[in-house]
Amino acid sequence: MLNKLTQEPQKILIINDINVDINVMVDAVKKTRINVKEIETLYFGPNNKEEFPSLQLDIERHGPEGVKIPEEAYEKIKDADVLFVHFCPVSSKLIEKAEKLKLIMTNRGGVEHINVDAATARNIPVVNCIRNADAVAEFTIGMMIDLTRDITLSHNYLHKKIWTRDYYNSACQKTLGNSVVGLIGLGNVGISLARKLIGMGSKVIGYDEFISKEQLEKKGLEKLELTRDQDYILSNSDIISLHLRLVPATENWFTIDQFKKMKKEAYFINSARGGILNYEDLRTALKQGLIAGAALDVFDSEPIRWDDPLLEMENVLVTSHLAGTTLDSIALSPYILTRDINEILEKDICDRIVNYRNIDIG
Repeated sequence: MLNKLTQEPQKILIINDINVDINVMVDAVKKTRINVKEIETLYFGPNNKEEFPSLQLDIERHGPEGVKIPEEAYEKIKDADVLFVHFCPVSSKLIEKAEKLKLIMTNRGGVEHINVDAATARNIPVVNCIRNADAVAEFTIGMMIDLTRDITLSHNYLHKKIWTRDYYNSACQKTLGNSVVGLIGLGNVGISLARKLIGMGSKVIGYDEFISKEQLEKKGLEKLELTRDQDYILSNSDIISLHLRLVPATENWFTIDQFKKMKKEAYFINSARGGILNYEDLRTALKQGLIAGAALDVFDSEPIRWDDPLLEMENVLVTSHLAGTTLDSIALSPYILTRDINEILEKDICDRIVNYRNIDIG
C-alpha cells in the first residue's frame, strides 16, 4: 500500500489551523517521497490564537466525533489519497467518506483528534509527529527546579520589595540530582525526560503498563527503575510527574487516593493533559498538606478561571500551556513529520506508524 505513495501520482488534502502556516505544510509535503500530483487545502478553527485553546481542550477531552469541521472536507476527502492535518478532527464519518485514502498524517504528537480505530478498520496507516518531546521534557525540568527551589516565588517577593530566604519548603529543599523522580507514563516525553534527569544524577522510577525493561535498555535507560506498582512509585518519589495520554481510561485518573499515597514533602507536576487529573482533589491535597506543592502547565478548563484557588497558593507554580510551544516544535513541525514519512517510505520503519500492529501495510 505504502509503495503506491511513491510510485503513483497522489492527491493530497491538507487541513491547517491558526497554529501552523499552510505554506509550511504544503512545502513539507512536497519534500516527502510521496509522488504529489495535486494539493487541496482547507482551514479549520478560529482565526485567532486566543480562541483556539478551548477548542483544543474540547478535542483532547472528547475526541474527534463531536467537533465540527469544514463541510467541504467531506466532499474533498472522497478522492484524496493522503490526508494531512494539524488539529482538525478526523472522525469516523470523514474516514467513511474517503474512497481512496492510503495515509493519514498529523504534525501533532497526540492523536486524540483522530479516530485511529476507524482508520485501522479501513487499513489506513496513521502517522503522528514526535515534535515536542524534548521541548516538554526541558520545560518540565524547568518547572521541577523552579517549584522546588522557589525561583518564581522569590522573584515575586522581590517585586513586592520583600527580601527573604525563608520559604514554605526551606526545610526540605534539595537538588534534582539528589531527588527520586517518579514518571507516570513512559512515552516519548517520559523517555526524553528520563534521559535528562538521569544525566543530572536523579534516581528515576518509571510507571508504565505498556513498556518493558528490555525496551528501556534498548533506549539506553538501563538505570531507570521500571515498576508496575502504582503505590510503590507514589510512596517512594520526591517528585511525581504525569506523562500519560488523555484517553477514556486515563480521564480523571489521578485523584485524592493517589495524593494520599505520596510523601507529604513531595511535589506534583502535570505538563501532560488537564483531563488526567482531578483538579478539585489536587486543591484538597494542597489545602490539607498531603503534598508540598504542585507545578501545572495544563488545566481542567483553559484559560484557568481567575478565581481558581490555585492562583492564590504560594506552593503552586502555574503556566499557560507553554511546555510544547517552541519554534521548532510547532511552527516547523511539518518538516519534522516530513523526515518521519521519508524514513517510513525509504527504510520501512513501521513502528513510526501509530496503528502498525493492527494493519496490513503491505
